[in-house]
Amino acid sequence: MNTAVGRFLHITDMHVDPGYKPGSTIYSQCHRYPPHTANSAATMSDGHKHTGRFGIPLAKCDSPIALINATSKYLQSNWADKLDFVIWTGDSGRHDGDPEQPRTFDQIIAGNNIAVHALQSVFGDSIPVVPNIGNNDISPHNELAAPGHKTARKTFEQLSHAWQNLVPKDQLRTFLYGGYFAKDVVDYDSPRAGESTGITALSLNTIYWYRANAKVGGCRAKDSPGLAQLAWIRYQMRRARARNRDLILLGHVLPNRDNYRPTCYHGYARTVTQVVPAPALRNASDESVIADESDMPVVHAQLFGHSNVDVWAFVGQEAKWISSLDPLGLGDQQNGSMGDNRLWWERQVDEETGRFGKMIRNIWEATSPDTTSPSDFYADERLWENMEDDPPVQFSASESSAEIVPISETTSNISAPQRLPSDFVETLLKEYKQVLVKGPESQQNLGVTTISPSIVPKYVPAFRIFHYLRKRPESSKQRWWQLPLGTLLDYDVYWADIARLNKLKQNPTKFFTKLYRFSDVYKLDDLSLDSYLKWAEKLLSSKSLRKKFRSLTYLGT
Repeated sequence: MNTAVGRFLHITDMHVDPGYKPGSTIYSQCHRYPPHTANSAATMSDGHKHTGRFGIPLAKCDSPIALINATSKYLQSNWADKLDFVIWTGDSGRHDGDPEQPRTFDQIIAGNNIAVHALQSVFGDSIPVVPNIGNNDISPHNELAAPGHKTARKTFEQLSHAWQNLVPKDQLRTFLYGGYFAKDVVDYDSPRAGESTGITALSLNTIYWYRANAKVGGCRAKDSPGLAQLAWIRYQMRRARARNRDLILLGHVLPNRDNYRPTCYHGYARTVTQVVPAPALRNASDESVIADESDMPVVHAQLFGHSNVDVWAFVGQEAKWISSLDPLGLGDQQNGSMGDNRLWWERQVDEETGRFGKMIRNIWEATSPDTTSPSDFYADERLWENMEDDPPVQFSASESSAEIVPISETTSNISAPQRLPSDFVETLLKEYKQVLVKGPESQQNLGVTTISPSIVPKYVPAFRIFHYLRKRPESSKQRWWQLPLGTLLDYDVYWADIARLNKLKQNPTKFFTKLYRFSDVYKLDDLSLDSYLKWAEKLLSSKSLRKKFRSLTYLGT
């Protein structure tokens, strides 16, 4: 094993369902046996599928306890001593799809308790586990009120209890306020002078940016919870620079124009890509020269779940929406400094003044879990209608990039969730093409987001193991010498063929198997932005590779 390479697990969307019954019907959400039988051993005469012990692929059922236990046992046997940390991007509660058994918030917390136990029984306290809030970790699903509302306070408090000690104590006040927090996960091995010293993970609350959350507005109002989280990210990026650390961002819902409100999406893209250099800066012609770490991106990865697929996407800002993030008109040359195009809230974070300066001092830097804060930080019992929302938008049917076009106020509410395109992969390929066509000048404002497949068998249970550069190679002739510490290098996808495993009479000795390794399939050396751009070029130029990409997106199903 290469000692310069570290590894971490990305696991997501467990959707634990203690009420799952093997042999039940899929149309009952796997909760009830057919009407004509009272036990799981009976065969069905009406043609409907039986559910198996470990779940059923390609159905709307959640994860049985047997699947969670088998996953935990496999990780214990194969990865407990090989990982540096664990990224867990939410949705441990079951779906609320059975009208005869409505889901309760207590059941959501119980699902999180089971998931925590499954992970901690493997990794204990020695390997950091970073949890995250999913849209099915709140009740009702998709709906989360602004900080200070009693339902938001209850949600954050109960999740912090369920997650036990996974949220650092010095981050509890921030988490109990907004549902997000920072956690140091690894220190690099023997970094050189001037190099970053380790990785800090930022667990984001993507529900405050999510279109489907009708309890909050967009990210333009000064009291928007989504805007406050953007400001917190900027604060954490500045803090990481001061501490000489890199960042991994993790969340549940993928940032794109379908999922996020427009000002939230473009605010997110602006915030996380402002420090990302042009791809050319990542490729020194002389491999004996280490690139200046100060020029390298502080954000090495953006990891998400929710969609159950195995895929990646570019994220980038569009200038026409940035003005919506600065309704006070304080951008550009407002402070008299040439070349300063900061927005009003970015300036407040950088200079620790105004509303966000107060939040830095009283919440984000506060080490006490006490939730008492100045009253102007909270909007007790306030409904989202009192917040300033984004303008209504529609998506152009003629453009696969889903360009945002403001339309009249008579259109449907922006909070309505958008459906995924019927051909998700084809849409992604067209977006890759548009990125390449725009050329290097626009690519310097790009980031890359990845979605890992889920444990719940929407397709089949699966997870990713990422490889990253933890230690500088000893010789300039060695691979990865020119890359900054923390760069993602590769990943493996492991899957469980539960259709086969369900037929076994005894417990399987090896539950998960490797489906593929990124570098073996796509012949690239790392997961830097430059490599993703090359990957996009490869996909667009090879029909056979596109076919493979489509198959792997849905885990071969």
